[in-house]
Formats: sequence, C-alpha cells, structure tokens
Amino acid sequence: MASAATAARQAGPGNAPAADTAPTNGGPAPDLAQPLPQPWDGLDTRILTDLARRGLMSTLDTIKEAKTLMLDPCLAGPLGLVADVSSLKQHGVEKMFWLEPASPAFVSRNDANHSQSQSKAGLKSVNAPTKSVVYICRPEVKWMKAIAEHLRADRSVRPTSPLQHTYTISFVPHRTEPCLQFLDQEAVLSDVSLLDFGLEFVPLDNDLISLEDDAAWKKIYCDGDHTPIFRSAQALMTLQHAYGLIPRILGKGALARRLADLLIRQRREHLASDPSSPALTTPSQLIDSLIIIDRAVDYATPLCTQLTYEGLVDEVVGISNGHVEVDPALLTGQAQTAGVGGQPHASGSGTPLQMTTTPKKRKHRLDPSSDLLFAEIRNLNFAVVGDRLHRAAKRLNQDYEGRHQAKTVSQIRAFVGKLGGLQSEHASLRLHTGLTEKIMEWTAREEFNRMLEVQQNSVAGIDLPAQYQAIEDMVNEERDLTGVLRLLCLTSVVGFGSIAGGIKAKNLEFVKREILQTYGYQRLPLLLALQKVGLLKRASAAPAGAVSTGGFGGALSSVVGGGSSATAGGDVDGNAEEGGKGGFASVRKSLRLINDDVDERTPADISYVYSGYAPLSIRLVQAVAQKEALLDPSRSDPRAGRTLKPRAHPIVGWRGFEDAVNQLPGATFDEVQSGSSADQTLLPPSDPDAVTTTLVFFLGGVTYTELAALRFMNAQTRNRRFVVATTNTINGNRMIRDLEEGRS
Repeated sequence: MASAATAARQAGPGNAPAADTAPTNGGPAPDLAQPLPQPWDGLDTRILTDLARRGLMSTLDTIKEAKTLMLDPCLAGPLGLVADVSSLKQHGVEKMFWLEPASPAFVSRNDANHSQSQSKAGLKSVNAPTKSVVYICRPEVKWMKAIAEHLRADRSVRPTSPLQHTYTISFVPHRTEPCLQFLDQEAVLSDVSLLDFGLEFVPLDNDLISLEDDAAWKKIYCDGDHTPIFRSAQALMTLQHAYGLIPRILGKGALARRLADLLIRQRREHLASDPSSPALTTPSQLIDSLIIIDRAVDYATPLCTQLTYEGLVDEVVGISNGHVEVDPALLTGQAQTAGVGGQPHASGSGTPLQMTTTPKKRKHRLDPSSDLLFAEIRNLNFAVVGDRLHRAAKRLNQDYEGRHQAKTVSQIRAFVGKLGGLQSEHASLRLHTGLTEKIMEWTAREEFNRMLEVQQNSVAGIDLPAQYQAIEDMVNEERDLTGVLRLLCLTSVVGFGSIAGGIKAKNLEFVKREILQTYGYQRLPLLLALQKVGLLKRASAAPAGAVSTGGFGGALSSVVGGGSSATAGGDVDGNAEEGGKGGFASVRKSLRLINDDVDERTPADISYVYSGYAPLSIRLVQAVAQKEALLDPSRSDPRAGRTLKPRAHPIVGWRGFEDAVNQLPGATFDEVQSGSSADQTLLPPSDPDAVTTTLVFFLGGVTYTELAALRFMNAQTRNRRFVVATTNTINGNRMIRDLEEGRS
C-alpha cells in the first residue's frame, strides 16, 4: 500500500504548470500507461434526458397562457441538465424567479400567535408580471408556507374579488399528504391547481444517471424514510420500459434487497394490467444485469478521502449537479451555456435567476464531452495530474508556435481555423491548473497529510490503537470537527475492538465526552445521529484472539444497516438472506481490499483510486462482472502487453465468491427475471463481441472514486461497459454535514 501522503507529495506545490506557459521543471513527462478515454460505446442515456425534458415541457404546456415560473433552487441544477432557458420560453415561460422561504411576517393559522391583523401585515406577494404563476418545487412544507403567503397577500389586496393570479404547483416528484394538509389548514388548497412532475433519472454523464436527491442518504438511513427507495424502483421501471427487461438482478445489503423486491413487484403489477408489454417480457439486448449496492454495506469508501482528480475537486471545491463554483478569472474567455439558472431577470418577489452564493463565484459545468483535458485527467490519481497538465501546457505551446511556420495563405488559413480550438484548450488548461493549485493548497497542509495517514493505516488495519490515539490528539488540538468525526467513524467502521466493527466501549465514551467538552454540547445531536445510522457504534465483545490490531491482520469491518446496535463478534459465517457478522477482516484477503504494490502512474488494479485501498463496493461488482480481477489479477492487468482485450465473461451471479460475500451483513441475492417464455430468458447475444451494459445502482449515493474505478474496469474488456445509477453523489464530509444540518 502506498504511503499515506504519496498523492499529496507527488502532486505538491511546484508540480503543476502555469496555465499560460509550459513549465520547465526538467524534461518531458514520461508516457503513462493508463489509457486515454475512448468514445463511449455503451448504453445511450440520452433517451432518459429526452424523457425528463418531455416531462417538464408537458407540465408547462398544461397551462396554456404565458406564465411566471417560481423555481425551487434545489431543482435548478437537475432541470438545467435537461432544458435550457430558450426551450422554457418556447413553452410559455416569460419570467423565472427563485422560490424563497416565507417572510417573518407570515404566521401560520396553526400558530398560537396568529391573528387576522398579523396575517395581512407585511406579507410578501408574488409580484409576477403574468396572470399565471407556476411553482416547481420539492414537496416540502417550507415551500408550502411561501406559496400560502403569496396567496394570502393576493387575497388581502382584494378580499371580495377574484385572485389577481392563477396558481399552479408542480410537485417533484409527487405531492405528499403533509403538503396538502398544510395548504388545506391555511385555506388556500382550493385556490391552487396541483400537478406532479415525476423527475427521475437525470444523466450527468454518458455512464452516470442520478435521481439527484441530495438528502437520500439521510432520509433512508437516519430518518427511516424509504421514499427514495420507492422512487428508485419507479425510476428503474422506467428504465426497463426504455431499454427492455433487465434479465438479472443481483445485489448486497438489506435495503438493496428491499429495492429489488419493489422493482420485481412493480413489474408484476404492470404485467397484470398489460401482460403482453414487450418492454417487460422481452429481455434487454442492451443491459445484461443490474447490480444493487446498499451504501451501508460499504461506509468505509466514502469516509476515506478521495484521491482521484475529480474526487479531490469534489472534496475541496464541491461538485453539485455536475457543476463547480469557481473564481470568474478561471473562466475568462470560456463561453457559458445558459441552463435553467443561467440568466438574470427582472426583479420580482423572488431573487432573480442568478445561481451564485457570492458575487465572486461562477458556476461551470464539468463536461468531459467538450473539455477533453478534463476527460483525460478526471479519473487519474492526483499524483499523476501535475505531469498531465505539464504535457498539455507543452503541447499547447508547441501548437501556438505553429503560427511562425505559417507562411502561405493556405497555411495561415489552416492555423486560423484551429485557433478557436487552441483557445478552448487554453481556457480548459487555465481552469484545471487553477483547480489543481487550490487542491494542492489543501493537500500541502500538515493536517491533511496527518489525517490521510490515519485513514490509510486504519483501512489497512495497521496499529489501530495508535490511529485511535491520533484521533484523540486531534480532538485535544481542536482540529476541524468534520474531519475528526470522519476519522472516528472510519475507525468504528473498520473495527477497533471487534471483528463486527465498532470502538471499544471505554474508548468510545471517552472520545465522545472529549468532543462535547472541546466543541460544545450542541454537538450531542450529531453524535446521536452518527450512532443511529451505524457510523459510530460500540464494539461488541469478541472471543479472545478474534481481533488483531497489528499489521495487515488488523480488525477491519464494515458497518451495515441503519441501526446502532452492534452484532456479536467472532462468528463471521452467514447466509444469503441475512448475511454474516463479519466485515473487512473477513473479506480483506478474499476480495483483495488492500494492495501493497499499487502504482498510481501505471495502474493495474482499481486500488489506485485510493493509493492502495480497493473500494469494497467495487470489489463486490467485480465478484459478479469481472471475476478475473479477483481470481487472476494478471489477466486484467493493462500492462500485460495483450494485443486484444479479453472478452467479458457472462454474468453467472456470485459464483466463486459466495462464502466471502455472505460473511458481510445484509442479504445477498441473485434474481433471474423470466421473459414471456422460459427459452427467452437470458438469451445470449448473436454476436459474442457485442457490447453489453452492466447497470450498477448505488442506493444512498456514490463517490467519484467509485466512478473512476468502474471506468477503469470499462477499459479491461472489449465488450462490457458499466453504467452507474444512483440516488445522488456523496463524500464523507457531505454525509456528516447532512446529519449536522438536520436536512430532510
């Protein structure tokens, strides 16, 4: 396993080039073995973009006249990926405003302080330039309060006359009973028309589709709200209608099993009403299987700091709906495509549509289809990025120098013709050099390297008592609480005191008390929430000799499930329905979670994304769809010098890895969906080299490092591609902050 700070040091200050000149830090960069991105030949996800766009336009077309759109800011990103401002205007939208929370002047009728005089004073009106007003929002009571305030203000102007505006609420994805009850108690339900806009998968990339439900993880594992699971099943049903019946559904985890059951039940219900539906009776020739990963099966991966370029951009800057917010200077000269939130408008009751948190930041879409440099570096370990930027800067300088060789009119014309492309490349280099420098400011800190060392040693099981002591020291030094809790939860997940995970009782109680005394007792709800979701738990008693804390034989385990109760230690045997009581320690060798011989520059294995740790979630995918990577790593080594990539093996379930997978808690399942007749089930493609897609669904979120690992796997065979579907994208900081903020 690579040293803890390898990535930070190798990509440290001085290794990234300036955007405008090629660096002169010593000779040409070596050729790197990791292949450049190839044109996408997997599943065409543009169909889902079209479905989402048609759904939005159909909702708008329900109101025939010109309309003012009041938009939930959280929906601007997803909707901006499927529609632009011009298309909205074509469907009657004249003005758009952000929907803002109700003003302090609004007092609910259920509030003890409510009175008729108060209910009319200082209310914020919608102030729309059109008669028709359309709200598109999540079904949250805070938005119902804002809408009720608008209607109450409208009514207060002319109490005996019809309302000045007509109001329509389009709920995304659907209306809920609490929202309807609130509108009813405020006596405005009869004054609004209600619609449902079932926004489902939004393609963020060729190989990534997401429900973009940022609160999904907290809803499922903390609040016990399984609405995201139901939504996921509905979205997967829509996907089957679009691409055909998915022949095989596999997965790991209790809630993954629940999602699979919901999906199978929904298909049966559809077939009951339409037995001859070809989409649900004919096995897909495009998708060979669906693998569902319950996020709770692998909490360790998001708790570790991502070490790919895109992952570190997410950790340091933040990526939301495929966009980053950066200093405008980094985007100078780059044309911006206006999405739903792309242009400001006239003032109204809401804030004009200019989605910026501060005037100094601008949103930019990280689009690999138009930004070839980003496509090249996004999945690389950060240790390699400096060299790639150096090469790009040198190549760009050489291309610019070509203007001196242009002597004839035709040569000058040829140079001018490619000048636009060079300017675009220059702008891309400026952006990614700036982002790299920002990342290096973070990775150069002593605190980062110290935390990274604790993370990697904890996952590897090296001297766990020393890692716990390092966390205690960080608490005493009042280090960043989110980072400290991330380390503490990782220690709990890998297990400090029990093969089933958790921290020894006396150590856990001591460090919790220290956190409260150091950071304040207002952190108590956060600690309780971490225990509730299973990220922080007390180790159960284990038989003598069951746990080792030295070297790679250390106790490693994965916390599974939504509760905080610890499972009994020692017994790691399990069955497919309930799983076992083991964790990392029981599958570390069999699933090759730790790689001591990782090479970030010429990677031969997915473990390069964490500089030596192979994400457990992706190893589970390999146990189904790329078994040779676990059984015979040399067969999947891109450095082996093969002239032809191997053909992907058929999907045969968990065969060969049943014992290992069943030791992890949570159900292990493999369901075959039959077509209209038995002989139509799992028909092999007529062309054995035909490209098929394996769909991997992450329930509770996916990290950018897991995406990078799956993209690495795409390059290992000539005829299998992986497409990721998910509820949302996550990282360790976001998970902890979601619990801290009490989001819902």
